[in-house]
Amino acid sequence: MSAQSKFSWQEQFQYKFDNFMSKGGFSVFLALVSAFFGTFLLMTGIRYLSEWIFPNQDLESDLLWDVFVQLIGLRDTGDEANFATKTIGVLTIFLGLVLFSSLVAFITQEFESRLTLLKKGKSLVVEQNHTLILGFNDRIVDIITELVIANESESDAAIVILSEKDKEYMDDFLREKLGDLKTTRVVTRNGVVTNINNLNKVGVKVARSVVVLNNAKGSDTQDVKKLSDARVVKAILATVAANEEKKSSLPPIIAEIRSEQYRILAKTIAPEAVTTLDESDILARILVQTSRSVGLATVYLNLVGFAGNEIYIYRPQVDWQNLSFYELNFHFYQSIPIGVLDKSGDVIIKPDSNYQLKDAESIIVLAEDDSQIKFHQEPLVKPQVLGYVDFRKTIDKKTEKHLIIGWNSKTPICLREYAKYVVEGSEINLAIHKLTSEIETKFDEIRQAYPQVLMQIRQINVDVVEELKTLELYKYNSISILASKGKNSEEIDAKTLTTLLEIRQIFQEYKEETGNPVTTELVVELADSEETDLVIKAGVQDFLLSNQFVSKILAQVSQDPGVMLVYRDLFSAEGSEMYIKTIELFFPPEKIGKLSFADCVFAAQSRDEICVGVKIDSQAQDKDKNFGIYLAPSLDAKFSLTLADELITIAEDET
Repeated sequence: MSAQSKFSWQEQFQYKFDNFMSKGGFSVFLALVSAFFGTFLLMTGIRYLSEWIFPNQDLESDLLWDVFVQLIGLRDTGDEANFATKTIGVLTIFLGLVLFSSLVAFITQEFESRLTLLKKGKSLVVEQNHTLILGFNDRIVDIITELVIANESESDAAIVILSEKDKEYMDDFLREKLGDLKTTRVVTRNGVVTNINNLNKVGVKVARSVVVLNNAKGSDTQDVKKLSDARVVKAILATVAANEEKKSSLPPIIAEIRSEQYRILAKTIAPEAVTTLDESDILARILVQTSRSVGLATVYLNLVGFAGNEIYIYRPQVDWQNLSFYELNFHFYQSIPIGVLDKSGDVIIKPDSNYQLKDAESIIVLAEDDSQIKFHQEPLVKPQVLGYVDFRKTIDKKTEKHLIIGWNSKTPICLREYAKYVVEGSEINLAIHKLTSEIETKFDEIRQAYPQVLMQIRQINVDVVEELKTLELYKYNSISILASKGKNSEEIDAKTLTTLLEIRQIFQEYKEETGNPVTTELVVELADSEETDLVIKAGVQDFLLSNQFVSKILAQVSQDPGVMLVYRDLFSAEGSEMYIKTIELFFPPEKIGKLSFADCVFAAQSRDEICVGVKIDSQAQDKDKNFGIYLAPSLDAKFSLTLADELITIAEDET
């Protein structure tokens, strides 16, 4: 029996009527007009039927009709009537006004009650194969935007939101923030997300996936975050309990949980169904990788969303024909294999060059859309041998110097990740506005764990330019400005942008005084994606959009939970990561010029790397051209490359 057939036609009609009426005043007007004309047609038919069965003998006088119109107050008794008829007519009209007005008042009251119920969002949701979102926070707009793109191939898709917030507030907020929803419908309902009855009303048993949002903000205290994590775990427990009858086929449950303790607890509820995500951990890892490779934040932003290129798990209907993994790259036209998902479910990013594919294995593919992923049994192109053949050109690892400004939940993770990447003798410094004993203890703990790296912490007022100058900012390879605390994203970003502008001014003054260019890269953590244009104008090469990054990941993982395994591996210092490398590492200077993407892929293989894209330096500040980033182009795509351009690769390290 299909999920739709479980609902009676009355429930399905009621659900469609509720959604229609909740659209606003115009829908109510259309409903009233339709009801009026429907009643008019019905009564006209009945009147004709009555005239056919009981014809009037005197057309000039219709007693029944006269009484009826008197009852509803539309006609008096007439001037020619006698006193008795007038008296009875007045009494009839009086009784009619009382009775008919009472009926109208009753209908009006019931109608208003129904509208009130609709506004509260308590009615049943009749959907199936929909994405169910539990909670309502700043991420909701970016998540829906991503899902709208993902649903473009479907003729009718639905997103259902259950939240304790008022339905009218949610509808107004989404109506203001969202653009064209295309083939997707968004349905909102009010209710406690941990209540099983509420979950049943929003179709938790027939949902494609369930996304549980975390209401705590990054700037909240640890107590607030733990309480919010506990509520997320409770919502997961309620979702599993609501599916008690079909535990073997639970929908994928994707939840944002900050505490490792609660993430472990959530996984124990339903190990096969629950996927957890920690915002601070992922963003801190991306920030560190980004600060060491300019342009990488834009690559990752394209990677994690449906608008650009995405990661897919793919297995062809035919055998792999004993191909090695590197041979596989030339059997896909507009997609790039980057790894393997083996029989045991383990992710292997960038396998060895001689890795032989087994027929039961799936591969991890980077592509703009899953419709573009097609395995061809014969290689599609034969690349030119233009790269280095006799030797592998490398660059020596050098000591690095990085500065982090600000302390939040990401700072300790950033310090540890930097220490894993940089060589011995490198320097990682921290500047914060208020140095507490708790922060100092945490910093000392990390510093002692990585004695090969020099770490220093300083307390400075970032709002005072003279104090910022004492840091000698121009000596650093990168400066990362982390988001501070604030009431909302606008206030947080205002503080971040102020610090950014002060640093830019210091750089400008240093250049004018010494004549030396500043090569320090700036990385900024933003909460609101609408601020990107301001950051670009300030000259920042890379920026992190906290909400947007996490929202895109949540949306993508809700469609394919297995992708989370790939992200965890790709964003980790262990194994292979993404790098943006100078083109001179792959081609001799005299061979750089008009090259196909297949030539770049082949040249990268000679260095035991996977080329996934190209970065054009002349377009690095052009937002309309995606800042010069081209991911997974077709193998025969041609690029006019110069010594300033770079290749985007997956490699063991930056050398």
